Amino acid sequence: MRNLVFGVLVFMAPVTAGAQTVSYAVSVPKPTSSLLHVVMDIRGAQGASTDIAMPVWSPGSYNLHWAAKNVQALSVQDGSGRRLEAAMVDTSVWRIKPTAPAMRVSYDVYMGTATVSDVHATIIGTRALMYLVGRAPYPAAGALTVAVDAPTGWTIVTGLDEVRPGVFTAPDYDTLVDAPIEVSPNLEIITFEHEKATYQIVIHARHNYDTSRLRDDVRKIVAEEVRLMGGAPYKRYVFFFHGTNGGSGGLEHLNSTSITFGRYGQDNADAYHRFQFVIAHEFFHLWNVKRIRPEILGPFDYSRPQHTRNLYVSEGMTSYYAALALVRSGVWDRQTFYNDLAANIQELQTQPGHLLTSAEMSSWLTWNRPDDSANVTISYYTKGQILGTLLDLEVRGRTGNRKSLDDVFHQLLAEHGLPKPGFAEDGGFRGAVEKIAAAGGAAGDFSDFFTRHVSGLDELPYGDMLSRAGLTLDVTRAAAVRSIGVTTRTDADRLLVDSVPPSGAGYDAGLMPGDIVLALDDERVMPATFAARLNDRRAGAVVKLLVMRGDRLLTVPVTLQEDRKPTYKIVEDPNAPTAARALRDSWLRPGP
Repeated sequence: MRNLVFGVLVFMAPVTAGAQTVSYAVSVPKPTSSLLHVVMDIRGAQGASTDIAMPVWSPGSYNLHWAAKNVQALSVQDGSGRRLEAAMVDTSVWRIKPTAPAMRVSYDVYMGTATVSDVHATIIGTRALMYLVGRAPYPAAGALTVAVDAPTGWTIVTGLDEVRPGVFTAPDYDTLVDAPIEVSPNLEIITFEHEKATYQIVIHARHNYDTSRLRDDVRKIVAEEVRLMGGAPYKRYVFFFHGTNGGSGGLEHLNSTSITFGRYGQDNADAYHRFQFVIAHEFFHLWNVKRIRPEILGPFDYSRPQHTRNLYVSEGMTSYYAALALVRSGVWDRQTFYNDLAANIQELQTQPGHLLTSAEMSSWLTWNRPDDSANVTISYYTKGQILGTLLDLEVRGRTGNRKSLDDVFHQLLAEHGLPKPGFAEDGGFRGAVEKIAAAGGAAGDFSDFFTRHVSGLDELPYGDMLSRAGLTLDVTRAAAVRSIGVTTRTDADRLLVDSVPPSGAGYDAGLMPGDIVLALDDERVMPATFAARLNDRRAGAVVKLLVMRGDRLLTVPVTLQEDRKPTYKIVEDPNAPTAARALRDSWLRPGP
């Protein structure tokens, strides 16, 4: 490991009266322990006591992670090495008494085996770096530094600026903790340039991807989204790709993103399309969320949930622009774009919650989702992506294709882009839509659209909106099958009831989530053949299920229902008017 002498020198330097500084040093003393060791040096703090805290959430991940629970062996010393009292006074807050001119806080934090192991360490600021409570800006005014002491032979990559080897700086705490730091002996780094900015693709995984193809796809996504939004707000951007045996997901940052991908998924078209989509989604967050955001989402309060009804805009419409960028850039063809939209419509329309929870309420509930969420909620990603599509077509239709949702986001960036305050929680986004539509000559407002489809529960007008672009939504029904009206999953060769939608056969019979289905009409159930056995019977027949519920064995009679699952497909209407075809081409082709 590198020698952290510079950290000691900073700590022991004289304290200037009135100055307050905070710096950090992070090391990975034993990677297989999944622990990071953190030193936080505080100089110039005032008052009888000093409170420090760990964030309870991470921007972009709208749930509480309570990172403080993973802090171990916390201790505090003053500049002379004298131990100071540090006691936990709240779920995520420690109080240091008395305050000294110079204080060193040391602690370990458990990050989990997926984050810190013998092959890599990801330093996630909101889960590792504490801040001073009650300081504005916090944890201190002015630039912050973090020194990373990597194991010998390990490479350090981050979006932060490096001021000297292993030492990185940020202008404020929000920027510091929004930049993951990847440390590993096995990183594959691919670099390209676009419009005077440097891009790094950093892959931590064995994989089967053609990296030339991957680089070209990323370059096309970057070029289209930078073109759309009028330029890149950085000089360097880092894509961190972490290979897994599962699917793709990601988290956006100010000038980087962390994305997981199925490492052997190149030859699976659906998996690769999903990977491309996540890349485009996380990159577009550079503008939508990181710069354009509801007023509560930055500067951040890390001590509590940050409720907003606008995640359907921040996340869902980011998904819309991800898909749009993929088709405009040529990474996807048009039918792939249509198929993605149709799959989202199918997902939304088959969720019981789409008649119970609005796009706005889904956004609000993300911090505290109902236990029965499968039956009563929806995804603000899914509905927001659909709303973005329909709203774009509505603006284009009302203005004769003179204005679009592109213009709305340009307007939001100009008026509310960081560091300006975010748009108003109530009516801010709608106001931007109406302003652009009016500039394009549209009469009337959008209150009906937002009341019915954003805050309300009315069914979305798919046909009317898609027809503006010469598209039709075809809905076909699959062949009838018999079912017990529940969703199931398999666990260790056992068939478990996963969710019980209301108004179905399983709901009427009294089945419950977690029930283990052991037998059907006195014969053992095997998950692989259960559906076929049900389909051998007629709709309306009563079957006898033996289920285990907790420690009890129950016999539950169920009247079989008939299911004809819908399949949604979007196709181009060969008889569409010339104006509709022109609108479609303008919509799906890149601009000048």
